[in-house]
Amino acid sequence: MKAFFIITLVFLLRINLCAQESNQKFIELKQVINTINSEVDFNDKLVFISVWKSTDAESREINKEAYRVYKIYERAKLKNGEKGTVFISLNLDSDEQNRVFAIGKDGLDASIVYSDSQTIDFLHSQFNLSNPQNTIVFDKTGTVQYTNLPKDQIFNSLRNLITR
Repeated sequence: MKAFFIITLVFLLRINLCAQESNQKFIELKQVINTINSEVDFNDKLVFISVWKSTDAESREINKEAYRVYKIYERAKLKNGEKGTVFISLNLDSDEQNRVFAIGKDGLDASIVYSDSQTIDFLHSQFNLSNPQNTIVFDKTGTVQYTNLPKDQIFNSLRNLITR
């Protein structure tokens, strides 16, 4: 019985430490984004990150679908008190001309596309988001809700987080 209690206590402490570490990473993510675009409001919102490259057709399709779903739920009332979503479209292109062309062709709002090395390096080091087709969804506390959603699961996954 005593061993079970100790194992349970160690397990709970480890979960708490992981949650604190995840929350700290989320706070740092918000700071990185706010240094680039101070108008991004993270308060009580889901955060959806999509990583793509203009030469990777599948990652562009995932990004376009994520953007479409973001526009639907941008101001929606979500579970757990969240009030809408923030969408971060992380582009890995080194060629600005390719990036600008893809943004226009895919119908994205250029203000939500980030391509600076600071954001790329941070997301890679903290969340291992360095490959096209990576996605991650955080709730308002920084808890990861979904990772690496395929295109056909983005809408239903986010719909599961909606209150209506």
